Amino acid sequence: MIVEKFPLGMVRTNCYLVYNVDTKEAIIVDPADNGAYIKSIIEEKDLNLQAILLTHGHFDHIMAVAYLKENYQIPVMAHEQEKEILEDPAKNLSDSMGGNFCIVKADRFLKDGEVLELLGTKIKTLYTPGHTIGGVCYLFEKEKLLLSGDTLFNGSVGRSDFPTGSTSTLVRSIKDKLFVLEDDVIVYPGHEDETSIGRERKFNPYIG
Repeated sequence: MIVEKFPLGMVRTNCYLVYNVDTKEAIIVDPADNGAYIKSIIEEKDLNLQAILLTHGHFDHIMAVAYLKENYQIPVMAHEQEKEILEDPAKNLSDSMGGNFCIVKADRFLKDGEVLELLGTKIKTLYTPGHTIGGVCYLFEKEKLLLSGDTLFNGSVGRSDFPTGSTSTLVRSIKDKLFVLEDDVIVYPGHEDETSIGRERKFNPYIG
């Protein structure tokens, strides 16, 4: 399994292209912006895009959803509690971006613990609210990979001062859902560099 990171958009949000090198099946996690560029990468690698997975609904993680869905006719997936964020420009913060309102209609709403069978493997949905009410992380258990969105960062955690955010809920999510994972699970966050569960459990100053 290959995970490629593309920092895109005004705040350099990490868009991830995850694909199976044998089958050429691929998914996009958090298509931040510049759908045409993402499409060019998919075509260059001759990949078969299967789905768009969203960790949460903030504008900087969803700006290219409409373009990719139109070009590939694939399902968009998010947690069931994130519907209000995805569909409300005030709550997804796009209303403050110079009139570029962004509304996303998910095709499939996921539940905590729900397992997706994509790319020839299993991807587990971990409900981790706190940054937003419907935030999730996606765990590739066999491959020991975690796409953490804006829940957990390298040496930090997501903000909780946006609509539906909660610091106490975020810390509880990280402790209960992420820090119970094995040390060698690699974490691919929504911004900045990769880390590991073991490193964050030991050194992250925001989780006591």
